[in-house]
Amino acid sequence: MSPSKTTVKGEAGIDLPLERAWELLRDLERAKHYVPGVTDVELTSERTEGLGASRRVITDRGPMDETVVRWNEGRGFVIRLHRDDEGPPPPFAEASFEYALEPAGDACRIRTALSYTPRWGLPGRVLDALVLRRATQRMARQVAEGLARHYEQAAVEATSAPGPSRSRGRGPGRSA
Repeated sequence: MSPSKTTVKGEAGIDLPLERAWELLRDLERAKHYVPGVTDVELTSERTEGLGASRRVITDRGPMDETVVRWNEGRGFVIRLHRDDEGPPPPFAEASFEYALEPAGDACRIRTALSYTPRWGLPGRVLDALVLRRATQRMARQVAEGLARHYEQAAVEATSAPGPSRSRGRGPGRSA
């Protein structure tokens, strides 16, 4: 019997134009701001984006490597989850995560999908059905929602950051 693959999905609206969301999504180091449990991200390849770009995510459960295996310019990418040259950490025999942006009027949507095959044969499939699928579904949803909130906040911060044309010393309650 061949291993069964599970795919869980999340999605969220982003109140930004697709092009602006893509500028943020293509920054592979940004994941530490919206992926639950990720405390740091370091690029591990010369490539900073595109097919073959790799990063190491530091999580509360230890480090994990992620390598871009599919890149859809302007729309998204798929990363393979692994540890060094080995497969992903247990309970996965193989795993990948997809980020996909879609236009939605003047804004856009992020769709996330974690696809994985559980380890351990029949016991792994039972674990998946009883516990794992629910937990990974929640995580895929949290990544999409966290990404949307972070991108919207980053856009607000970028537009409210002091620029060369702003006067110093002004603020709430201060007059010109």
